[in-house]
Amino acid sequence: MKKVENAIATLQSSDWFFEYLNNRFSRDVFLSFESIRDQLNLIGIQFNKTMERAFPSENQQESIRIGKETITMLFRRRNEIAHQNDRSHASAEQTDIAKDFVEDYISKIESIVNAIQEIAEEIDT
Repeated sequence: MKKVENAIATLQSSDWFFEYLNNRFSRDVFLSFESIRDQLNLIGIQFNKTMERAFPSENQQESIRIGKETITMLFRRRNEIAHQNDRSHASAEQTDIAKDFVEDYISKIESIVNAIQEIAEEIDT
């Protein structure tokens, strides 16, 4: 209720709203495959079409499979790094991050971002 009262008292400013959003979502992570799919759908961009454009393959199902695997792997590695100090639960050994892995996934992320941007621009025109 305090947020509503604050909003009514400061109609000219949207700072209260952004402060609320930042506090509300500061600990949420939106990087899982399901979350990314849902976020794209919210803005009118089809996940399947995005993966097909980002990872062209023989058919749409293969493109979607590659996209899901890519996002799942990135999410898993992010969690290992952020929450486990990049260590295995079983052995506590720290995992190396190879330059090839980083370059490969940077390229994959760029493909996804470019596909989203292209589709958004097509929708916008």
